[in-house]
Amino acid sequence: MDKFIPLADVESVLAILARISLFGGTTDDQLKSILCRLHAGIVKQGEYVFRTGEEPQYIYILKRGRLDLLLCEGHVSLGVHELGVGECFGEASIISMHRHTASAVAKEESEVLVLSRRALIELRHEDIQLFALLMMNIARDLARRLYSTDEMLLHYLKNNGGGASAPAV
Repeated sequence: MDKFIPLADVESVLAILARISLFGGTTDDQLKSILCRLHAGIVKQGEYVFRTGEEPQYIYILKRGRLDLLLCEGHVSLGVHELGVGECFGEASIISMHRHTASAVAKEESEVLVLSRRALIELRHEDIQLFALLMMNIARDLARRLYSTDEMLLHYLKNNGGGASAPAV
């Protein structure tokens, strides 16, 4: 899926963007600067937004519909999260500059908004304060996910009797 057009109906996304932590702390002018950089596209049911191993091009925001985030290895896929309206995804790959480690597939026809890597680079040159705020918000979200992943791992180890003892310090 790589057919995105400039966002035409800005009013339709203002309420969604206001709830997204990526844009937390932005002023109205900063939000307008971001809005003019967003593009939109439709993803049909069963269509992949991106697949494991692909080069990241965008930060995605789900405007309408539902998507599954899948960890894939060979012919095995594990659903790790169902994405709902207003959720961001793909930002970890953009920031880390690594290929996608998961796949995103539409559970139903969905609409996504995208902020391209190019738009982020332009923003870095045009408004370094806004760029820094977005990077800080992304870092915060990734730290929350890491904490949640740590909690899941500890829960798994506790309930399955596995894991090695930590070395004495």
